[in-house]
Amino acid sequence: MMTSSLRVILALCAFVLGTIECARAQSHASAPKPCIRIQQTKPSIVKSDDSGITTEPILITIKAVGRSEDLRGGQIIYLEDLVEKRSIAVGDLHAGVQTLTVPSGFRMNSSSELFDLEIIGSKLTNAYVGGMTLNSPNYVPPLKASPAVANSSTDTASDEMDELDQPIETIEPGVDRAEAYSIRQFGAFDIAITSSDGIIRETRGDETQNPPQTLTLQGVNFKDGVLVKFSTKKGGQPVEATSPLTQTKVLATLKNPSGYTRDNPSALMSSIVIVPAAITHSVESAFAIRAANAESADDCK
Repeated sequence: MMTSSLRVILALCAFVLGTIECARAQSHASAPKPCIRIQQTKPSIVKSDDSGITTEPILITIKAVGRSEDLRGGQIIYLEDLVEKRSIAVGDLHAGVQTLTVPSGFRMNSSSELFDLEIIGSKLTNAYVGGMTLNSPNYVPPLKASPAVANSSTDTASDEMDELDQPIETIEPGVDRAEAYSIRQFGAFDIAITSSDGIIRETRGDETQNPPQTLTLQGVNFKDGVLVKFSTKKGGQPVEATSPLTQTKVLATLKNPSGYTRDNPSALMSSIVIVPAAITHSVESAFAIRAANAESADDCK
């Protein structure tokens, strides 16, 4: 039979051991969860060459929380549109504020601010428009200047000479008469662009949530369904996409010459083309930090 003194000793041991385990549990409960917060990235706009290779180092200031074993094997993670692309090992991190470096020569996404377009199937250089600007998302175009109320005497004289040769038969309001006359430089079956109009902005995020962006092309021998090829560069790699002409209409017509057979187009036309999202989309580049048992978190304190 167990003596009363032994019972007291065993009860005391159970109490002491329980107190220790309780203290351990409270210690673990009060310990902050390992995490890493990015406080600053410099420069905010990273310079890169046409191939998307950075030409300057990137400094990332972070605050790390956790024990040394939680912060071992630190890595800088590079993401494009939240998809992990590459990582850089930076060694063991330590608790507190520190600065990590992404050395120059790192390949990041770099989208060209320019794009080109051409009508597929045309043999003329006039069916190509190069160096069109892809504006920033918040770009506001300047107000267009009001058209002149009347032509100068020189312009009027020039129009009269043109009309003696092959006068304008019909013309929509606001259409440039000089552009209507310019179609005589092309062959009767040539497909060519005489002008383009529209403001195109770069887009980000979910492209299905962005409204379509369109350009208005003016020229000759347009037809709905004719494909326009767009091209640009992203991350140093060429990107191409096509889109058809739509809503084609006649803007002006020229009278057939009386003394000879017409060998030029008879109509100035316009069409609408949607610029493909692959051309306007700008990939969102970002960095995150990861360690053995810690990773980037906005609420890390």
